[in-house]
Amino acid sequence: MQLPRCRPAIVSALQRCITRGSAIQITVLAFPFKVPNPAKVGARKLPDFAELAAIHQCLKLRTAIQRIYPPGLEYHILHDGPLMANVFDVEMDEVRAYEAYFSKLVEMLAPDCVCCHDFGELQLRSLLDPSGSIEELRFNAERWFQENRGTAEWTTAFRKTLGMINLRELPVEPVADLLRHATIGRLPSEWEHIEHRVYTAMVRYHVADAIIHQFDPRPSCFPDAIHATTQDRKCRLALWMVRRGQSMLPWHGVGCLDESGRARVIHAVQVHEDYRPTKIHRSSIAKGIKGQISELNLSNEQGRRRRKDDTVRQLRPDALWWGAVATRYC
Repeated sequence: MQLPRCRPAIVSALQRCITRGSAIQITVLAFPFKVPNPAKVGARKLPDFAELAAIHQCLKLRTAIQRIYPPGLEYHILHDGPLMANVFDVEMDEVRAYEAYFSKLVEMLAPDCVCCHDFGELQLRSLLDPSGSIEELRFNAERWFQENRGTAEWTTAFRKTLGMINLRELPVEPVADLLRHATIGRLPSEWEHIEHRVYTAMVRYHVADAIIHQFDPRPSCFPDAIHATTQDRKCRLALWMVRRGQSMLPWHGVGCLDESGRARVIHAVQVHEDYRPTKIHRSSIAKGIKGQISELNLSNEQGRRRRKDDTVRQLRPDALWWGAVATRYC
């Protein structure tokens, strides 16, 4: 994150909050929708244990801050799903359903710590309208696509974009194979139609990313906040979303517990089909996940007999693992 360069801005934001005696503010663009990739998230369209574990991580961060600064933390999540939906062929109803479900989890677990906002609504509030710049941004994106084609940056963008576009019409195994091919920046000839969809999405994403950074409402809406990121970006505080050392984002995978009972996010294709989901009732969620994890460990004997790397218990909303939550909010 190039700490010497961004330290003055971070310290300045901290000082403004401390002077007022208010909670430290952190903003992050996150939780747009479950990536519509069957190899990554299966058939999920709603938050699962991965998002729940991420909220728990926010609470852990607040607790750590409160040990040295009692007012603690305000964690502001900006949903950018409506901006990204068209890029990756995700229906807007699906985006809104994901946001509503995630908000219910926040209300139950962290109402005094985590706040959710719509990125587009914050732009309107800040009088930031990118519509007049769309054509220029699209021209710049297409030029970037052609001039950088074949470079390491372009290849990385190709691989990431393939993992985000809507491939739900395909079986899991072919999609997993495509993800492996994507590391070289192209696909086998029989998948040319998918490759062209990736190209289109790459240009669209470049436009959307430019809108986010050129028409960013965070400085005006949260002038005293530390503006963080979920990925490695220069001069930005990067956050582990589920646990330290794991960079897999909650909306890019499924939530599970490893053999030691720690929360993880993995791709759906890594989960054995013979592992059964575990129901978590609303009362357990409201109390947090720590006790629930211990309870799950007691019933994980089947998994303990497998190889350590494969010992994963899958938790799936499609199997009503939310219990009362799924019945009420799905």
